[in-house]
Amino acid sequence: MDNLLERAVRLAAKVHKGQVDRFGQPYILHVLRVMTRGRTLDEQLLGGLHDVLERSDLTLADIASKGFPPEVLRGLEHITRVPKETYETYIDRVAQNSLAIRVKVHDLSDKMDLRNVGELSVADLRRYNKQMAAYERLKKLEAIVRAEITLLEKPRKNGGKPASEIPAPKS
Repeated sequence: MDNLLERAVRLAAKVHKGQVDRFGQPYILHVLRVMTRGRTLDEQLLGGLHDVLERSDLTLADIASKGFPPEVLRGLEHITRVPKETYETYIDRVAQNSLAIRVKVHDLSDKMDLRNVGELSVADLRRYNKQMAAYERLKKLEAIVRAEITLLEKPRKNGGKPASEIPAPKS
């Protein structure tokens, strides 16, 4: 049975076929690790697709034609780095979309995992420091986003209303 997650995995595998990361490992492994860190289907879908536009000639319209949800497409717009865009401008754009924030945290967590790295160059250390600053910023935003999601999705015991609809206690 064809489902969206399978579709995302197949597309990522096709796009990243033969690509390797800076340490010579198949790039698809990074994509799969980011995808499997996702807590929701949208996070998993965006995790699988997060580098597809940067590493192929596909467009957002091409991805949309494959039936991915609008929220995932909006996240993909925010998480895809634009050529000649500074890293800081890119992270500012990521920070404007809650789904992109959550998936970029997964992406950075994987990229900063040094367990499989033999030796770091000066350029690697610079990149790591830049990624760590972005990670810390986005991790704070992720905590806020996840708290808001929890409040919106889980009705309270007070009449089954979401927390956003419960009036403040009278003092």
